[in-house]
Amino acid sequence: MKRIPYILLMLIILLIPSCESGEGVCTKDIISRVNAGFYVRDSVGERDTLLNNFTFSGALRPDSLIYDSAAGVQKIVFPLPHSTEAYTSFLFSADALTGTINIYHTPSLVLVSYACGFTTNHNIYRVSHDTLLIDTVSIVNPLVNLSDEENLKIYIKPAVADTVV
Repeated sequence: MKRIPYILLMLIILLIPSCESGEGVCTKDIISRVNAGFYVRDSVGERDTLLNNFTFSGALRPDSLIYDSAAGVQKIVFPLPHSTEAYTSFLFSADALTGTINIYHTPSLVLVSYACGFTTNHNIYRVSHDTLLIDTVSIVNPLVNLSDEENLKIYIKPAVADTVV
């Protein structure tokens, strides 16, 4: 009987440090996504452009559409896989023209917080593409993380683009 207060005191002492203050629930979206914008270069200079009837999916998963026949698309946001593949291919189409873009990246695991756990950041080191729709691709910010910063500038051929003035 005399040991019960001591046992309770020991349990309280052991349980208090295990509680986290302020980080018990994760409210963040912890998926890193590529932010890419569409642009056109012509005699006027570089301008934003819109793509109509825009469809975008992973090359190995064409049934998993990220964008499906979207109108007026100027920016796209999409995840990269967590795997350590050398590159990831995406299929896209706009106004009945189709194309492929390959993003070469290396993943790295990063702790967001104790409550949220880990996320995968990516470092884009190269981008290749076919030439039906895309003129060039510029890597603006190679680090794909939880920020909303633009990672890629995708320059569309002027004949395909609906330029925004």
